[in-house]
Amino acid sequence: MNTSARASSIFLSLMIGFLITMVSSLALAEPATYSGVTFPLGDRSFADRVVSYRAASCVRASFANPRAALGPPDCDGDGCRACYGCDTCAVALGYRLSELDDRGYLTLEFVDNLLLDVPGNDLFVYITNGKRCQVEISSNGINFIFVGEVSGYPGGIDISPFVSDQEEFHFVRLRDVPRDEDRSSCPGPSIDAVGAMGSLQEVETGKAFGSLELLPTGEISIMVGETPKNILIILDSSSSMEDAFEDSTKIRVAKEVLTELVDIIPDDALVGLRIFGMCKLSRLLLPMGPLERNALRTQIQAIETGGPTPIAYALEQARKDFADIPDAKLILLVSDGQETCRGDPVAVARELITAGYELKIHVVGFAVEGGQGAREQLMAIAEATGGIYFDAESKEELRSALHLSVQIPYQVYDQQGVQVFSGVLGQPGPRLPAGVYRVVIDTLPPLELESVVIQPEQMTTITLQRSNGTYSAEVE
Repeated sequence: MNTSARASSIFLSLMIGFLITMVSSLALAEPATYSGVTFPLGDRSFADRVVSYRAASCVRASFANPRAALGPPDCDGDGCRACYGCDTCAVALGYRLSELDDRGYLTLEFVDNLLLDVPGNDLFVYITNGKRCQVEISSNGINFIFVGEVSGYPGGIDISPFVSDQEEFHFVRLRDVPRDEDRSSCPGPSIDAVGAMGSLQEVETGKAFGSLELLPTGEISIMVGETPKNILIILDSSSSMEDAFEDSTKIRVAKEVLTELVDIIPDDALVGLRIFGMCKLSRLLLPMGPLERNALRTQIQAIETGGPTPIAYALEQARKDFADIPDAKLILLVSDGQETCRGDPVAVARELITAGYELKIHVVGFAVEGGQGAREQLMAIAEATGGIYFDAESKEELRSALHLSVQIPYQVYDQQGVQVFSGVLGQPGPRLPAGVYRVVIDTLPPLELESVVIQPEQMTTITLQRSNGTYSAEVE
């Protein structure tokens, strides 16, 4: 085939593709009626992309596919009654047993159309099982406006009381409305589709894909304050640490997990190791100094148990351990009980701060014995220095608590759910193409930030805080 013929062939193929795209697009814009509601834009009226999804309690895997909520309604019959409102044609949000349980939510985006305030109802949610859900809308995926609750197949909402004329919205977030003891096969509202009355949105697909790698980049910075590089590990080696625990003993589990921790301590850290297990006796097994991983592992494995729990005395000795360390300091205290040698560890912790030590004490209560009083004392030690208290009732919780005391990992996902970065808080964040991302911070429980927007050539800052045992984050 000569060059001219080849060019003509390519041009013809492109023209055919273009015409097919045009015809398909026009067909999709033809009015369509679903369960008595006519959408002037047809199938283009429905949500196109899943931004985020979290199932609350008791949702089976077969009903936990958020993509089932995309596109026009496709459940059989009026609300899928034949299968008690539950089928793989819809996604369940679940329910909460209490206020402490996870809240089910689903965030969707309209890509080729817009949600606008038009006469009558503006938004329709197709719920297959007759349960209610809360509805929020957003123009940018960050700031959401609550516009009411719906149920039905479909349930309609008029957004006019909540928005001004000409406002354009791209995002809808649906949340479960808690109902006690809902143990049906697909608990909470089961979402088949979400449709918007509004207008078409121009989508320059070819241009977007062609310039993806050339888009200006922004940057994410996650701040939790400077992580101290001077770490003193204080381990309870009292007699109670020999108690049976998960087919082993507390001390063996603690030693195993602490040995693992050695691998993730920053290379430039100064580290020391102290134990306690006799009144007025606390041994410094490894003085504060540059991290030597093998030496630290050896000392951890050599720890033996015996005696009571002199926490206050061990903290008093820490004053000497840090005597020549000018910078910020961290004590990582692991104990299974409260002070038993008549000391006052909370007062000692406060005295360290009063003496001018730039210090935090993170406390891990490991399978704590002694009731609530013991746990409250350990919590008070941490609070006295602005540190964090972790409650660990299993080996896995101990591992997570110790790792979070030293570093907190996080991941960044793009709009397709693909992980584009993983890092550790306190280290430089990624530079990413401008767009909307989901950030997951591996706290306990994990903290998920939906729709984190990266602006061209700007820094997006996430500040992580912990209060009353709960993490929160602010995006700026």
